Amino acid sequence: MLLMHTDGKGFMKTITQTFYTLLFIILTVGCTKEEVNTKSTQYILKTEVWPSSDHGKIIPSQGEYNPFTIKTIYARPEPGWVFDRWEGAISGKDNPAAISFYDDLAIRAVFIKDTFKVRTIAGGHGKGSELNQFHYPTGIALDPAGDLYVSDMYNHRIQRWKPGATVGITAAGGNGYGNSPSQLEEPGKIDIDSQGNIYIADTGNNRIQKWEYGGLSGTTVAGGKGMGNALNQLNKPFGIAVDDKGTIYVSELGNHRVSMWKKGATSGIVIAGGKGEGNAADQLAIPMGIAVNNKGDLFVADTYNHRIQLWEKGATTGKTLISSKDFKSETPLNYFSGISIVNETLLYITDYQQKRILRYDLNSNNFEIISTNETLENEADKLSQPYQTAIDVMGDLIIADAKNNRIQKRKI
Repeated sequence: MLLMHTDGKGFMKTITQTFYTLLFIILTVGCTKEEVNTKSTQYILKTEVWPSSDHGKIIPSQGEYNPFTIKTIYARPEPGWVFDRWEGAISGKDNPAAISFYDDLAIRAVFIKDTFKVRTIAGGHGKGSELNQFHYPTGIALDPAGDLYVSDMYNHRIQRWKPGATVGITAAGGNGYGNSPSQLEEPGKIDIDSQGNIYIADTGNNRIQKWEYGGLSGTTVAGGKGMGNALNQLNKPFGIAVDDKGTIYVSELGNHRVSMWKKGATSGIVIAGGKGEGNAADQLAIPMGIAVNNKGDLFVADTYNHRIQLWEKGATTGKTLISSKDFKSETPLNYFSGISIVNETLLYITDYQQKRILRYDLNSNNFEIISTNETLENEADKLSQPYQTAIDVMGDLIIADAKNNRIQKRKI
């Protein structure tokens, strides 16, 4: 009896061990099969544009994604339209927006007609360094695709804002202030060539930096030899213009001059001013903004002389187009801070002291005030120290509203 009892106990122990072994195998195989199934599952993204795909698009438009993949989705309006909101799997006005794939998803982007007389298209969330903020934006430029670039002076960075976006992307700098290739210090104005390369007046570093599209660092293409007035030096470069040959024009606040740097040159040529601060025809006083036409004629916002100067190509003196004397009934303090040229015939000029925008017709040699704070009923829409303008494909006015830390769009 004792032997049978012992054998029975061993037999039961063997059965128990076998049962747990089989259970472990079943569970392991089951889990492995479930994991394989999970990994092979693809969730579908369906997208829709309302009211019509002619008014905007969604990037990416559709596709299949692994479970719990996090994807950024962006709604880009066509000219004349504005992104309004998301509907479906995501909602709200954040653009771009992040989505997580836990199932098949359907998303709609709603666009509305751009009928706004005045609206903020970038920034406007107070002074700061977040991606939806600026700290004194002084320069703007539009690239060939219509993306907006902003010189965010005291954040030491250049931000790119896609149409309809509610946040910017750092395109240059943003690594604290400094003089390394990946840094900027208080950048002034900017320009962009046909390939999307950014040219930056890196004011605090007394150099001009070229950042190729998508680049992580810049290359010095003018100055960078310390502050000075030698031909291979710059002194507080602020305004910048680049022609289709790659020639760079730079206004220098400290040298009261505009210098021209041919592509690949190691020194510049003084083409305006450079004879000390003064108001004579061959002098400038803290010139902030410049523009160049296809003939090589130079237009200068001669800020502390309260005038706009034309220096024809090869000229040794400038010709005054606008001055404080043209505003007889008003204060003579007109600080022209920015200037841009459109279609070779129109100059758009910012007057940051008077908080207004002027337009000068080069064919008729007449100017008009096209935008002032006095014409706006909403106090929140009014400008405070506008520094630069640009004109978009719809002919609307884009303004770097520096002290309000935003970029504003106005219909003319």
